[in-house]
Amino acid sequence: MRFDVAIDEYIADRRSQGIINSTLTERDYRLVLYAHADDVRNRDPRYTGRDDVKRTLARWSHPNSYSKNRSILVAFYEWMVEEGNRPHNPARQTPRGRRKPTTTHRLSGDEVLRLLDAAQDERERRVFFLGAYAGLRNGELRGLRGRHFERPGLIWVSADIGKGGRERWIPVVDELAPVVDRIRDSVGPDEYVLPAQRWRNPPENREDLDNLTRPSSSQALRSLVRRVADRAGIPGRIYPHLLRHAFAEGITRHAGLRNAQHLMGHADSRTTEIYLGSPTTDELRAAIHGFTFGALVERTFLSAQNVLANPAEAPTGIEPV
Repeated sequence: MRFDVAIDEYIADRRSQGIINSTLTERDYRLVLYAHADDVRNRDPRYTGRDDVKRTLARWSHPNSYSKNRSILVAFYEWMVEEGNRPHNPARQTPRGRRKPTTTHRLSGDEVLRLLDAAQDERERRVFFLGAYAGLRNGELRGLRGRHFERPGLIWVSADIGKGGRERWIPVVDELAPVVDRIRDSVGPDEYVLPAQRWRNPPENREDLDNLTRPSSSQALRSLVRRVADRAGIPGRIYPHLLRHAFAEGITRHAGLRNAQHLMGHADSRTTEIYLGSPTTDELRAAIHGFTFGALVERTFLSAQNVLANPAEAPTGIEPV
């Protein structure tokens, strides 16, 4: 059995069982498995061993990449065992990576408003308003067509663009309504909301009318977001998914965890809870508003006076002098 043949059979099997649903997930799996096939010179995967897997894992020095890609190799060899092609899984004999916590730049409410104000043309407004007020992923933004806006007051994230093949409906809030109305008036059912762009000479930024039925590339979307962030004067690494993070933080606090989970398209509420892991910069700013050491001393003094006047209300273990 050639390794590349085994990869095709594995992907087809996982697709048929709904374990792999998107082209992006399939691409990630294939990249890792093809790298492994190259390392073993495409020889029969029924006879590869632990050292072969370790050689491939050595490609990734970052523990998070190591851990993610090891899980792909574990899943592939587990399938080989299930199919009766191997007696054991050599990837499980490799050490687990210890993932490092990732730090994400979090946009404050003021920064989101600055980004929305800095969006100038129709394309930029679609990206920022749909990202901030609908919480759409990069792939969902690029996959939107006119047909996703045919139901008034709602955005349909169909299974073919939703992560994990999960569809959902997102109500259109008032701030987003003008952008959605423009899309409904100007974008055909099969035309992309963010179509591909032809090569052009700066500063022109015109869409190629022949490409309305082709989606924008991920790189073009990232470049657009960085360009608007520079215009808004917001430093740091700004990318499309931060708009989804901002939506998640705001909508979870506004509408509650259960509603936010469905609006975000998360299979598990624990994923939604990640967005509430620590206070936002807006909350921290509100928490320290009006703070002075003079006010702190005065509040401490008044608290002590209250304990002296009402000994019964003193905290447990504290006795008035």
